[in-house]
Amino acid sequence: MPQYQPYQRFTEADRDKIAGRLRDAFADGRLDQPEFSSRLDQLYTVQTYGELEPLVRDLPPVRTYQTPAVVQDSKPAPAPGEFPDRKRDAQPQRHGLAALGGGFTGVVVINVVIWFVIGLANGGHWPHFWPVWLLIPWTLFALSNLGKRR
Repeated sequence: MPQYQPYQRFTEADRDKIAGRLRDAFADGRLDQPEFSSRLDQLYTVQTYGELEPLVRDLPPVRTYQTPAVVQDSKPAPAPGEFPDRKRDAQPQRHGLAALGGGFTGVVVINVVIWFVIGLANGGHWPHFWPVWLLIPWTLFALSNLGKRR
């Protein structure tokens, strides 16, 4: 940052920064309305850094950016070439028939139960075993996944 001399003229960007500091001080209650208006009027009449400095001499320094608390508590990124351990899936391991056929197992079981209830309701006259059309793909799928690890 270049050193300024009191007799040097400042830019409009500098004037805007000082106006922002005055607005912040007014919003914080450090300046009352008449003093804020007076300093703002003076700000637009002065032309050098030496005339500008007394307008903000008694105000606190400019606010700087603060890191949010969420980011402060996080772990830093791993070094290049190091890979963090992966978390295991939170889903419990399925066992038995559910592990063999997935969600389709429930559909097959429900259809077999419906076939069985229809047979009982007919007094033991069992209809054709129509759930076989669901059991064939389920069996093929279950047998293909039997030896796989998850």
